[in-house]
Amino acid sequence: MMAQAPWFYAPPELWSADSVTLPPDESHHATKVMRVAPPDVITVTNGRGLVARCAVTSTQGPSLAADVLEREERRALRPQIAVYQGAAKGQKTDYVVETLAELGAAETWVFESERAVAKWDKAKQDRLADRWANLARSAAKQSRNPYSMKTGSAVSWVELVRRIAKEPLAIVLWEEASLPLRTALTGASDRLALVVGPEGGLTRSEAEALADAGAQLVSLGPRILRTENAAPVTVSALLYHYGLIG
Repeated sequence: MMAQAPWFYAPPELWSADSVTLPPDESHHATKVMRVAPPDVITVTNGRGLVARCAVTSTQGPSLAADVLEREERRALRPQIAVYQGAAKGQKTDYVVETLAELGAAETWVFESERAVAKWDKAKQDRLADRWANLARSAAKQSRNPYSMKTGSAVSWVELVRRIAKEPLAIVLWEEASLPLRTALTGASDRLALVVGPEGGLTRSEAEALADAGAQLVSLGPRILRTENAAPVTVSALLYHYGLIG
């Protein structure tokens, strides 16, 4: 096990066999905030499972350079959990993305639906996609997760249903469901998709459309959680169920 050292991120294209260069934003954080300088040792990940112990060689210019001293490939958690979160207003979606990235979800995608309060045009969706990607990377570093959670622009309702139809195991939180979450989790799976509705929840027709696509409609119990809390609570329960935390 590698010794703990400050964690930083560098995309795959900035790695060579024996060295790595941090991108400008990471370099700025390392040198100006963390006060990293040669010959300090840092930990660098590519967000795809590679974790390397590196010795800083240069902090000149906009990018920090380091030699790779030791590297290892870490396996991703199984099952991989993909979360589809109904679009929420304000910073609620930011909170969901950040928290799920800390917990180790593999993917989080925001979707449009009938009762969603938040409505975004294409330009805002692109800005939000960049913001969510940055939040996911920062949360992964904070939690020492070598895998950066995938996220991106909001998906349409039609796209959501199409994706759910392709998932090997999909569950949908719905306040009118009678099937308990734990009852739906039978057998092993390499991947699981979770759908959480927006502030107003999913309509009956939306829930039925997802069920027709192969998802199971499940309940967490008698209490109704806020949309920004439902996904983190459920993912925590899934991680515990599969023995990944606790």
